[in-house]
Amino acid sequence: MSIEQGLKIMEWVAFYLMPFFCIVFVLNCVSLAKKIRIGENTAKNTIWITITFLLIIYSIMSVAAMNY
Repeated sequence: MSIEQGLKIMEWVAFYLMPFFCIVFVLNCVSLAKKIRIGENTAKNTIWITITFLLIIYSIMSVAAMNY
């Protein structure tokens, strides 16, 4: 797979899957805040927040690189 093909895939992810990543990110942030307030285990939410945040940032960067 060439770099251009990889960027095309990330462009597709950015346009079609980004709303779902953002919804998952926000819901996990809310759940994490509630768990911190109660004092429950937050490991699962922290992992999901990290994964979705990285996907959001990487897709924004790849779309920006395609348009540069």
